[in-house]
Amino acid sequence: MVVAMACAGEKIPKQVIPINDMSSIMWDIMKMDEYYVRLTAKDSLNKLTKENIRLYDQVFRSYGINRKKFYDSYAYYESHPAQFKILVDSIDALSNRQRTLLYQKTQPIKK
Repeated sequence: MVVAMACAGEKIPKQVIPINDMSSIMWDIMKMDEYYVRLTAKDSLNKLTKENIRLYDQVFRSYGINRKKFYDSYAYYESHPAQFKILVDSIDALSNRQRTLLYQKTQPIKK
């Protein structure tokens, strides 16, 4: 909360993807990376050339953005450490929520 309050005065430029959206996009990209690693691990002789780029573009299209907007926004956050920390923390919180939900689904209901 302290970091969020400290950064409250710093306005994110209009052309930069907001932190909440950016964290969701980055979380989906991380999941696509994991999917790509699993695909290529199955067939190491036939690396899926440019498949990861296609997967990233699929994520970008689902959020209605393009590659340039994403990477420009990422560069902005990278150059603003306080904002970048908030972004990384929000991705971590998102992953923890999803992990908890998955764990709850796999556990039998106790009576």
